[in-house]
Amino acid sequence: MSTNKELEQVKERMDRLEGKLDHLAVHLQGNRRSPAIRFLIGFAVVLAVLLVLMVCIGVVQFVSNAS
Repeated sequence: MSTNKELEQVKERMDRLEGKLDHLAVHLQGNRRSPAIRFLIGFAVVLAVLLVLMVCIGVVQFVSNAS
């Protein structure tokens, strides 16, 4: 009799875990960004890095010409 109760408890736990996993999968899929947004974010990051590099090069040239 205890094995039947244990089996029922295991099945209930499995059902709860499956429900939690389904909920988690739906939540994770809902937060994914579209490819266009990812491209724009990547493009903005590249532009920001290039801007910082150009400013650093300009500062180095200015300092080396001033001496």
